Amino acid sequence: MIQQRRLPPMLALLVLLSMAKASVASTGYTAAVYEHATIFKQGVQTSSEALEIMKENIAVFQEKSRLAKEKGVDIIVFPEDGLYGFFFTRDEMYLYLDDIPNPSSLVKSWNPCTAPDRFTNTEVLHILSCMARNFSIAVVVNMGDVKYCSKTSDPNCPEDGRYQFNTDVAFDTDGTLLARYHKVHLFSIEKTYFNTPPQPEAVTFKTSFGATFGVFTCFDLLFHDPAIVLGESVDNIVFPTAWMVGLPTLISVGIQQGWSRALSVNFLAANQHFPQYNMTGSGIYSRGEALQFIHDMQTPEGHLLVARVPSSDFPKDNYHKKSAKSNLDQSSDETFTSQLRDDTYTFVKLKEAHGTVSVCTPGLCCHANYSTVSESPFGNEMFAFGAFNGHHKYPTGYYIQACILLKCASMEENSCGSSTTTSSTIFKSFAIEGNFSNETYVYPEVILNDLQIISGNETDYSGHKMVVSSFNNPLVYAMLFGRTYTLDTSTAVIRRRALLQQKLQLGRRRTVKNLK
Repeated sequence: MIQQRRLPPMLALLVLLSMAKASVASTGYTAAVYEHATIFKQGVQTSSEALEIMKENIAVFQEKSRLAKEKGVDIIVFPEDGLYGFFFTRDEMYLYLDDIPNPSSLVKSWNPCTAPDRFTNTEVLHILSCMARNFSIAVVVNMGDVKYCSKTSDPNCPEDGRYQFNTDVAFDTDGTLLARYHKVHLFSIEKTYFNTPPQPEAVTFKTSFGATFGVFTCFDLLFHDPAIVLGESVDNIVFPTAWMVGLPTLISVGIQQGWSRALSVNFLAANQHFPQYNMTGSGIYSRGEALQFIHDMQTPEGHLLVARVPSSDFPKDNYHKKSAKSNLDQSSDETFTSQLRDDTYTFVKLKEAHGTVSVCTPGLCCHANYSTVSESPFGNEMFAFGAFNGHHKYPTGYYIQACILLKCASMEENSCGSSTTTSSTIFKSFAIEGNFSNETYVYPEVILNDLQIISGNETDYSGHKMVVSSFNNPLVYAMLFGRTYTLDTSTAVIRRRALLQQKLQLGRRRTVKNLK
């Protein structure tokens, strides 16, 4: 008879806890994102006045965290600039900043709620940590970080002797500071009051409920580092953003959904809610399926979205699909050009209610077949199919390849690419494909009437081809949006830095583990 060995009581308890956490991670978690209408004020003069404004916003965060916890939420994400708003001078921004330590470099983990005096100038961190601890919920918040420097030891030190960073922080359910991420790709005016970190950061954190997340911010989404580095290595992404609706393409919810689908990740996106600034669009996505989303240009109130997120053991190969060999080398009909977001696209008109069209631009050919519910042409609406391959200049240059089926703003050719949000034309189905470069990452986007998105179940996507069928909503545009990161300025250098940063962080974690 074989005698079974019993584990020591403490070891048995550790095994049970490990099994419990693994079970939670394998069955998923419940997530919330809050699209917040930030309270802010221009011309703040003192740090105490700035703190009071942040406390007003945190009071809203606390109420939403309480409501989220009542719904069983494990993690909640708040938007970029959600504590203080926009449009600062550099000195004004300084009034809002904490000095945030890097958790990955600490020998011992830090809980700002229970040990507030361990570091100075961390009052906002203390309040947020206690919010997470009091509601037993993991929290992701965007805030500002200051790091002091001297020209004598750092020739890159700004003239005012400090770096100011747009920063995401993550707290565990007990208030422990898990992560600090400095935004790499600053957008427009924020370059006047924030600095770019010396090295791009690829930051991940693991929560007490067993899920591991990557984190980046807003404009980072359109670049390789750190977004692709993280999307290829983890199953869950948190995404604080202040995304302006970039009509007629790159609608917030469209690119969120497409990025989630292409990278095969769960994606938690929390946007600002300022319709007057064209800011809205948040969602919780799982491999492109919108579990919950909002795109609301009408109401002034914020929105709390809650969804159960499945475990995300998905294959990550959609955008690696090679373009099929194609004999297509010319457009199928008479072409014209029109401007779309300051880029010159080559278009062909859709003339029949059903058919096929092809359009080429140097280096890229696109093909579409389609069928509408009508047996007659498009009435008082005009649709066109276009292609673009080149350098997109605004606001920061990057290279794109795109195939797009869109509704023109009017019956004039030069309106194809102008802003439009409504449509009455319903397609039974359509398929779009392009002979994209094998180095191009391709993201599917489908935007419907009033800037809504399609169900992921209605889209068959395989890298360089998208097929959509069986939907009953008017179409505004459908797009395969490709990013050729290898052509971006200094991408190779940035990528090497990001990979080095990952290795450094891994080494630090090992050092911390050894010290413990």
